Amino acid sequence: MDGRRAFIELFVNWSICEDFQIGRDPTIGYLPDLDCWQIECPDDTAHDIDTEPRRYYFNEVVCHADHLFGRHTRCFLATDTKPAVGSPLVPTVVIKDAWVFAKPSTGEDVRDETKMLKKIRAALGEHIKPEDDIIYPEIVMGGRVSFVLDHARIEDNTKVMYQGSDLADKDPDHFRVHRRIVMSQIGQRLHTLESVDEFITVVCDVMRCHNAIFEHCHILHRDISDNNILVVKLGGIARGLLIDFDCAIDMSIERTEPPRPEMTGTLPFMSINNLSESNVKRTVLDDYESMLYLVCWSATLGIGSSQHHREGKDLEKLPIARWRKLPIGAIIEAKSTHLGTENSLNTNIAAYFSSAKGSNDANDDPDRNMLTSFVTILRNILFDNTSEGVGPECRGTSDIELPRVRPSWLGTGAEFLSALDQGALSSARDKPVVINPFEKRVEKCDIIVKDLHVFIGGFWKFAMKRQSNPKPASQEQVETAAEDAKEEDEDEDKDDAVEDDD
Repeated sequence: MDGRRAFIELFVNWSICEDFQIGRDPTIGYLPDLDCWQIECPDDTAHDIDTEPRRYYFNEVVCHADHLFGRHTRCFLATDTKPAVGSPLVPTVVIKDAWVFAKPSTGEDVRDETKMLKKIRAALGEHIKPEDDIIYPEIVMGGRVSFVLDHARIEDNTKVMYQGSDLADKDPDHFRVHRRIVMSQIGQRLHTLESVDEFITVVCDVMRCHNAIFEHCHILHRDISDNNILVVKLGGIARGLLIDFDCAIDMSIERTEPPRPEMTGTLPFMSINNLSESNVKRTVLDDYESMLYLVCWSATLGIGSSQHHREGKDLEKLPIARWRKLPIGAIIEAKSTHLGTENSLNTNIAAYFSSAKGSNDANDDPDRNMLTSFVTILRNILFDNTSEGVGPECRGTSDIELPRVRPSWLGTGAEFLSALDQGALSSARDKPVVINPFEKRVEKCDIIVKDLHVFIGGFWKFAMKRQSNPKPASQEQVETAAEDAKEEDEDEDKDDAVEDDD
């Protein structure tokens, strides 16, 4: 009887719901005369009921919300110019529409993507010069979607949707808001790239942008993946654009409570530290590690029109497939093993990179060799860095057990002394001190990141030249690309030192 009553109540409640409570969005509608959709876009600086929202028009959806749960992200190619009857619609912007986790108060919402993008636009607009040639996301407007109901402006969020039910105040950590953002750049997905040179340019562009955003805005992206990179063509040259800051965090915001370990990102590209949900601080190094996985993944699938292409299902028999196979512990083990040594990376991952069509000897494939060199150097900088000031305790992908005799590279021996304080000397001998290299690398992050900047800058210049003059690259040219940038960086350091002396 109770079940039948609840079933009837469900239909009764549905019948008295407002349209917005059952999924109708009053801020978007179809215009049959123009054969396009009209959508209202918010500006988080305008909340007056009399403020007219800005209207855009679209007829192309480039990202569909295919899942019942989650952020339900959709992207539209749109224009703010209302098309004439029978005239084609020419898009000038991209509109991102999503339901995201947030704090009820905008002032407390430290992960508001709109705020971050406006901060990026202001800071990089001031600090980045044309000669820096850095592509960064440019927001036009954005904010929380709202609509007028009974002469009042109502924010579109889950609490409003659930009003009148016990779900309205239940589980505040899962409060979601409807957010809409308008971006000025229109790009294509990674799979549209025509060559490895274009691919290298794009991923280096993305990390150069990432470097600038972190340096000038202190914003850490935390979700480097194939879905969050767009390809834009400037003067016929493929360039890379980093997008989607939903998982980003502003490191400059002071927090009143210690951060909780959390796992964010896209599974195959998440760093080992991220997957572990450890207390080790997340840094730029985690995002560079994600880029390493992304390049390996793309190179295995095949890049450009000249390479053989594999489907996602074709990866199942390869070692790299373990990067997306649950449980999480198995993914951590696979990545730790594959990235543990240069030889392991080359044997388990790079050996399966796609080769050029018609190539009889994969080892003589210049594009494949360039990708192998790229991931090898990137892996060595991240996990086996030998720069001055970066010791053996920072190397590897697994915990390091200290020998019974304290090695000289422990410095003051704080870890060793701490172990002694926890028990008798014999106990300390029985239980060697364990060093986490990920934690140690955080302490040397600035040194490692500088090496990464040099490496990315060198390959970016090399790939940009190759796009303009696409001749087969020799192995010697590939190997010297990063070295040339290192010498240039050392010259810049000398110039800076001279200026300081002056």
